[in-house]
Amino acid sequence: MEKLKLKIDKATLLISSIMLAVMMIILLVNIILRYLPGFGGFRWYMESSQYLNVWAMLIAGISISLNRSHLNINVLEDNIEGRGKIIVKIIVAIFTILFYIGFAYGTYLLASRSKQVISTMPNFKMAYVYWLIPIISILSAISTGIGCISDFRNTYRLKGGIE
Repeated sequence: MEKLKLKIDKATLLISSIMLAVMMIILLVNIILRYLPGFGGFRWYMESSQYLNVWAMLIAGISISLNRSHLNINVLEDNIEGRGKIIVKIIVAIFTILFYIGFAYGTYLLASRSKQVISTMPNFKMAYVYWLIPIISILSAISTGIGCISDFRNTYRLKGGIE
């Protein structure tokens, strides 16, 4: 399970880093082109930068869900010991998974209705922007489940069983 977590971490870090690097290159090239005579820069630089930034953050969210390092309130979890702590972690994971599934469904509906072309980038449909969100939501739900199972196994292994 730890090897799978490590592979997911590396993959999400690599993909989001590449997206952010492409975004920075687009911005840098656009700045340089604005100062060259005869070039005004890319018309689509701002739109592509926004999409790449949002996509990179959503993909990084898969790893954040996997490692349970997202924002959470863990007052209850910190004040409970033994089986109660595991139960609270499982309940939080279940509600997080349900949130991601609901988010995936809502964004699926949005993506399926966004077939129009409203973009400054040539031949780029808005559906391309929106289809990544339900996919990432499902991957985040799966990674939350993997993280919960990993936490449970590590706690069980460290304590020689649950008290």
